[in-house]
Amino acid sequence: MKFLTISALVTFALSGTLAADVQYSVVAFPSGNQGVAVSVNGQTVQLQKSSLHPNIFSGTAPFGSTYQYVITDGQNKIPETTTRKLTDGITSTGNEFFNRSQTIYNVPALPQAFNPVYPTLFTNMNQSNEVSTIIMTVNATQLEAFNKNPLEKLDDAQVTELAYINSKEVYKFTNAGLSTSGQSTKDFAKQSWAIELDKYNKNTTQKSLLFGRTTLKLRAEETDSTFAREKLVLDMLAAAGGATLSASWTRVFINNEPYGLFLLMDDVSTHLIDNVLHGGNWKSPNTGVTYKGNALSPEQEGNLVYVGDDLTKYSADLYKLADKGEDNSVSKNNSQQLIMEFCKNLSQVNYKDATDAQHPGSIANLIDSPQNTLIHLAINFLIGSWDGFWYQASNYYLNQDLVTKKWTLITYDFDETFGNGVEDAGMNTVSYQNYSRPGSERPLVTVFLNNTYYQGVFENTLKTIVKRFFKPSVINPRLQAWSEMLKEDIAWTRAIPGRSPGTKTTFTVQNFQDGLLGNGTDAISQWVTKRVTSITSQLNFSDTDDLPALPAYTAGTHLDANGNVVSSNGSTVSTGSNGNPSGNGNSNNASTNTSAKSTSAASISRISNAALIVASAVVLFHL
Repeated sequence: MKFLTISALVTFALSGTLAADVQYSVVAFPSGNQGVAVSVNGQTVQLQKSSLHPNIFSGTAPFGSTYQYVITDGQNKIPETTTRKLTDGITSTGNEFFNRSQTIYNVPALPQAFNPVYPTLFTNMNQSNEVSTIIMTVNATQLEAFNKNPLEKLDDAQVTELAYINSKEVYKFTNAGLSTSGQSTKDFAKQSWAIELDKYNKNTTQKSLLFGRTTLKLRAEETDSTFAREKLVLDMLAAAGGATLSASWTRVFINNEPYGLFLLMDDVSTHLIDNVLHGGNWKSPNTGVTYKGNALSPEQEGNLVYVGDDLTKYSADLYKLADKGEDNSVSKNNSQQLIMEFCKNLSQVNYKDATDAQHPGSIANLIDSPQNTLIHLAINFLIGSWDGFWYQASNYYLNQDLVTKKWTLITYDFDETFGNGVEDAGMNTVSYQNYSRPGSERPLVTVFLNNTYYQGVFENTLKTIVKRFFKPSVINPRLQAWSEMLKEDIAWTRAIPGRSPGTKTTFTVQNFQDGLLGNGTDAISQWVTKRVTSITSQLNFSDTDDLPALPAYTAGTHLDANGNVVSSNGSTVSTGSNGNPSGNGNSNNASTNTSAKSTSAASISRISNAALIVASAVVLFHL
């Protein structure tokens, strides 16, 4: 009996010893002389400004199963409205955000339908389970000019400092450029933005990169109550194996003012094509020109129809040369030459000459990957992208490989999908054979779907995508997780007034939730249900995943802790950095690194007290 009592004492003592101090870290915006602390186990421990960024407050405090961050102002303490939970054994919280109940969420991944067609650079640019933070210091006069006149063509506002912060990483940049972005989005009070790293670093010898990117977009998503359509589709394209942009959610602050929630997304650049098509080889000799397709009206659209050799008939408003890549032969005077030649070559393709995988036909001499193209067509059809490549002849990139002279299609801009803004109520039940807009010409679509072999490949692609992930049993749990993850930031961003003249959206948190999982015709879940019901009937198959497992994928690359691109076998593909190349202020796993450097007096005190208890227990045992 004595032994059990002593054992309990020792266990109690050791539990205090083993519950090591935790490194707490939070992004917060105290004002004036206010500070930030963490309240745990009835004790308030002051946090210090991190050397990584002045809006990160960190420090060590005892472990507690629940805790809160607190704004301190003398004797006054303003706690968060939420109480956080800490898992046993955790030694670092990572970088959290003040007044958000949780940082990392369990978001179900989309099962992979096909392995990636192209060797892709995988990075944390594509995150689905947390919201990062971007903090910028921008020239106030230039910023105000953009806010007041978003349609005016202005020089980029100088971003003297930019910090990207997620739960594990902090990257800092200087002298970037900021400008308004998009077309119709400029009609809203909340603007979308474009970031060009190193815009004002005139003498830099090495590029500043964020996850291998030199340019980025901050998409305001003002037409989408859910804020999730575009992100979901980009994830679907990746899960289908297509070449695609990446995106993740971020909250943005400029000059200590909240600008709201945005979708941080890729923008076209040579680096983007290197990342998406060439595994992050930033010196790839293959990366040629990239055109951006656009539509102004049903009569003026980037439909890729050949209209003769006259370059003036291929308007830059419809086919914009978005990036020259490594092609030094392209100039302002001949910028439309290559897109004209593409349309001409497309018009000369014999769509009947493809018979099987070994005989892919003359289209395979023009299009680098027919399968990638069919994946994009399949996803565009399934989601009802009425503003996209197939239906509207808009919102796509067409990139040429400089070595093979073949072209790759990448579609983008998916906020108006899953019934959002759609005028044709039957779009989610129409067959793919009748999906094109009446009277429209789509030569890059018909060259595939009018061929018996490629039509079969397309239908198999549709079936595989539906069986793997495009169905309620897979999509709805993901939407439910996002509903929980984003609701606090949705409430926050909808309360921020717009800074530009234009339409102020009136979406609410209820609109957000209904748009994800409601019963309306524009709810994502309802669209998926109806689309799956109709297509399984039309093509006579079941959405049950009875497919064989995919073979292991080893062709991709990733970024190491220093920002270098590394292949699956460990070899270095490209050298680079995350943040400014000088390395000043860049930190990977910042919170963990910081926690390893400090030990608090509280932990020493607890260890000493535990030792005394153990010693007393030993004395009792001998008695």
